[in-house]
This record gives sequence, C-alpha cells and structure tokens, in this order.
Amino acid sequence: MIAMSSTVRAFLSIDVEEPSLRDRIHHLQSRLDQHAAKLKLVEIQNVHFTLRFFGDTPLSKTDIIRDSLQSLQARPFAVRMEGVGAFPTLTRARVIWVGVSDGHDKMVSLKSQIDDLLGNLGYPPDKRFKTHLTIARVRSVRDRDRFLRNIESLRNEVVGTMSVTCIRMKKSTLTPAGPIYETLWEIPL
Repeated sequence: MIAMSSTVRAFLSIDVEEPSLRDRIHHLQSRLDQHAAKLKLVEIQNVHFTLRFFGDTPLSKTDIIRDSLQSLQARPFAVRMEGVGAFPTLTRARVIWVGVSDGHDKMVSLKSQIDDLLGNLGYPPDKRFKTHLTIARVRSVRDRDRFLRNIESLRNEVVGTMSVTCIRMKKSTLTPAGPIYETLWEIPL
C-alpha cells in the first residue's frame, strides 16, 4: 500500500526484473574495485533505466502524466545490456553504468515520444538522456590508475538481453539505508 501524500519524488523507469539479469549485474558490481574507489552500489532490486526524473511532483500531476502517456505508440522491444563505463567521464567518474547495444535506437525513440507527450504538459525535453543502467555511484577515487584499469577491464562485459514491455512511474523515498522505490502505475507497450 502506497502512503498518500500530496507530493512524491517521482521518475519514469524501465525496471530490470529478471533474476538471471539481476544476478549478472550483481556479479558485475562485485567485480568493481572498492579499494580503488569508494562506491555506493545500487541495490539490486532498484536497478532500472531512468526515462525521466521529475523530482518532487504532486500526485495529481502523476495522474495527468499517466493519462498523457496512454497514447504512446510503442511496442515491446528487446535491449541488450553490455559494456561498463562511467559518467560524466572515466577520469571524473560519478556514476558507473552498464550500456545498451541492441535496442538502443528503440529506447531512444521511446524516450523521444515520452518527451513529446510531456512537452504538451510543460516539461521540456531532457537533452542529457543516455541509455544506461546505473550500477554504482562513485563517492571518491582513492587510486585513479587502479580505478581506470578496473573499469577498462569491464568495458566489454555482457549482462544479457531483456524485453521492455512497460514503463512505470516510480515513487522514490530517500532513507539513510538507501532509496525505496514503489510503483505508482505502469503503462504496457
């Protein structure tokens, strides 16, 4: 049961739910060198692709967003998750991610449709969107050369392929132990 408040910290996501893919992501996380950098690993149940972050949003607005996104013209598609990298750059890493190869264009097209529909509600397009799955946040780098070698050693790793069948509006509750995500609604593709 979702506790109702007037405002929620909200985002649109594509969740990674398949246990074998989560296991593979967890394995990749275990191979990140935590001696080279202080990392905050993303809890495996929270791994997702973010399509749009809204921040603090009135619940009534999330319903309006849902109604607008009902007209999405997208069919289910597959994405292949592979390759590890960092944002904004490897030498100034703040986020460690897994990329998308196959299905990248379909995800970008879906994101473009979402941006168009949200534009009608006054949300400008998100120009910084990159198809990626955040697996860790970098708090600090202790040994830059070792960190760079570690990420480089993972750059061709393959997580696997998943079907994208829906998008979800998520509520994020920040806690000292990490965020707790709850699904407010979903739209099937």
